[in-house]
Amino acid sequence: MSVGTAIMIGAQIFGALSSKSAADDAADRAIEIGSANAEDLRTISAKNADEIRRIAGLNAGAILSTANLNSGSILQVAESNALAHLESTVTNLDLAATENVELLRRHVLQERALQGSIRAATGASGVRVGQGSPLEILVDAVEQGYGERMYMANYARKRLAMMGKEGITRAKLTMMDAEQRSKVLLETASLQAMITREEADSSATIMLNDAEANARSMERGGAAYAASMRAQGTASLISGLI
Repeated sequence: MSVGTAIMIGAQIFGALSSKSAADDAADRAIEIGSANAEDLRTISAKNADEIRRIAGLNAGAILSTANLNSGSILQVAESNALAHLESTVTNLDLAATENVELLRRHVLQERALQGSIRAATGASGVRVGQGSPLEILVDAVEQGYGERMYMANYARKRLAMMGKEGITRAKLTMMDAEQRSKVLLETASLQAMITREEADSSATIMLNDAEANARSMERGGAAYAASMRAQGTASLISGLI
């Protein structure tokens, strides 16, 4: 074999080895880039998922805070209305009691005036009031007056009791309505906050799953490209050797 031939063969072998080395380097670089891209995708997706969950937490907290404020406002207004009902009831009871006392006082005066009239009329006729029919008339008038006063007093007592019960019932119903509306408001807000968090968590999970799938695809793509480069380098080496 001549020197020129040996040099040419050596150059071809060196070129084949260089090509194989370059192909291996390119393959390693492809794997490195694919892995780096996949890792970047995973990192960014994880940060985005955390941000989604953070915003959802803020929204859920805002929903609950707003519901608590509205609930407190509803209860405060209801308490004011209930107290207004009770104060109005107390005032009306005082007025009604004063009115009934005055009616009974006037009835007593009217009864005494009637008794005086009976005595005066009977005495003017020359008949003694302390015995017989005139006395019966006077006693009957007194009994009727007493019965009327008892009726008026009983009616007034029942009317006052009814007014008091009605005022208390209105106050209770006002508070019950407010408490129920407040309860529904808080429960609805709690459900909305939970749904907000669940939707955010689901979106974050889907994002992470998609990112993981894409990252693995990048890694597989880099590995496939690296295998292709190595195969081409090996083929070039064999071809050069042959």
